[in-house]
Amino acid sequence: VLQGFVWTSPHDPCYYLDGRPRHCLSEFINAAYGVPVNASFSQKAPDYDTNITALTDLHNPHNLTCWIAPRSPDTGEWVLTLPLGRRFEITYISLQFCYQGEPSDPISISILKSMDYGRTWRPMQHYSSDCLGKFGLPSQTVAQTRHQETEPLCSDPRPLQKQRGGMVLAFSTLDGRPSSPDFDYSPTLQDWVTATDIRVVFHQVSKDTKVDKAKEMAPASPFRAPLALSDLQVGGRCKCNGHASKCRRDDTGRAVCVCEHHTAGPDCDVCEDFYFDRPWHRATPTHPNPCVACECNGHSNKCRFSMEVFQQSGRRSGGVCQKCRHHTAGRHCQYCQNGYTRDHNKALNHRQACQPCQCHPVGAVGRWCNQTSGQCLCRDGVTGLRCNRCAPGYKQGKSPLRPCIRKFRRRKARIGRSYCSELLPECVSYCQPSQVKVRMNLETYCLKDYVLKVQVRGMERSGPWWQFSISVQTVFRTGSTSRVRRGPLSLWVPDRDLSCGCPALNVGRTFLLIGAEEGERGWGPEESRLVADRSTLALQWREHWSPKLRGFRGNKNFNIFYKKNFKN
Repeated sequence: VLQGFVWTSPHDPCYYLDGRPRHCLSEFINAAYGVPVNASFSQKAPDYDTNITALTDLHNPHNLTCWIAPRSPDTGEWVLTLPLGRRFEITYISLQFCYQGEPSDPISISILKSMDYGRTWRPMQHYSSDCLGKFGLPSQTVAQTRHQETEPLCSDPRPLQKQRGGMVLAFSTLDGRPSSPDFDYSPTLQDWVTATDIRVVFHQVSKDTKVDKAKEMAPASPFRAPLALSDLQVGGRCKCNGHASKCRRDDTGRAVCVCEHHTAGPDCDVCEDFYFDRPWHRATPTHPNPCVACECNGHSNKCRFSMEVFQQSGRRSGGVCQKCRHHTAGRHCQYCQNGYTRDHNKALNHRQACQPCQCHPVGAVGRWCNQTSGQCLCRDGVTGLRCNRCAPGYKQGKSPLRPCIRKFRRRKARIGRSYCSELLPECVSYCQPSQVKVRMNLETYCLKDYVLKVQVRGMERSGPWWQFSISVQTVFRTGSTSRVRRGPLSLWVPDRDLSCGCPALNVGRTFLLIGAEEGERGWGPEESRLVADRSTLALQWREHWSPKLRGFRGNKNFNIFYKKNFKN
């Protein structure tokens, strides 16, 4: 048994020679060495120093240091308590007596352990010549079932093992336990041998009585008062869960594991910072279970473990990066933040892998772009990766809201039974709401069936129609038979009207939509879908309208509000 925390090796036992992690054990030591033992008697002895060191000093069989319990006229229990100072996995506990003789008196001894530094105690073993009468247990040395293997057994301590200097009572924590060959894979047994404190109780030590001359010549019994012990040893290893080969004392004198495999904590029972990609597990001879670093592509040094992500990945990876730097985002910092796009000329772990979007301040809607391609969201009639040029058929305009307008060309268009000379993109006589001043009066407003706040999310061509994917955010007004509700909805616009710019709808923007549901253009091409045409007003949303619109429930009040806010 080693007497301290000194241990050397030609290479690190926690790793193979090629650097792969492996299961390792901390050095085997006498955890009791040099630790003062607290001795107490159930009948308090006056002026007695309870902290004794004779039991845990360097044991020399040629020069014994014995602790002899003070004489007492009363029968009682002697309790020896040994604080280990940390969690150990105990292999054996041995007591050596100062005398050579076998005990002749009926004796009873209990060995207990604490796993919470003395707050609670749990018996591990009882010794008695009358197990059934003293402890209510049969005398046995082997647990009969796996359930019983973590319960205390009781046996007769005689005959004791004889060693130089006295008799020895030795308790092995795993002897007689059915699962002991599978200890490395049995959390139950690992918990069974774990202790922070050890307690030995001598029950009903006989009071000092007179003996006849014949007995005086016989060897003294170690259990006949006074009780005399020369050595107490607790053999075991620092509980490092297979992730350390050394256990050293820190600045406070407390023994701590020198953790490997990117584990941390006094028992190597947690993963060190940033190594949270998998749950912590104890190392075994077949699976070293090292902690694994999160994959953050060099853009973060902080992460957390998510069991939900771990389960979704097939129990392969559960790390979630936090505080991604260099304008990156995502679980692995593998994406770019809004307003940045991936520079494919640089590696993903490069500090400049994400570059600012180069969107034109006038031609683009906002400053964000596709994170992969860098394509900006362009206004109508604008094209290019950066939205910096007009599309074919468009020319530069004068308004920053419409930087590109369709080139003019004259053609005749039939509207009903008459013809008009039309200037594309819109004919004034055809798209009345978008080219003349809109003056909404009570009569005109009453012809409208709905007033909606909508966000345009997408559009696609469908024959002579355009289908817009919209989200109805607020319904301010609807007709009595209206089927418009909040939420996603399809808005259908005739190609003829949209090409003239009436109504003018842009993807990604929010509008106040005012229109009618009646007539041949109300609901179609399917009866369940809403239609917007040249008579529909699509006004770009302004946030200050919301409280006013909610407050105007009467037609008269809405008419006044409309004239003040929507008149061009």
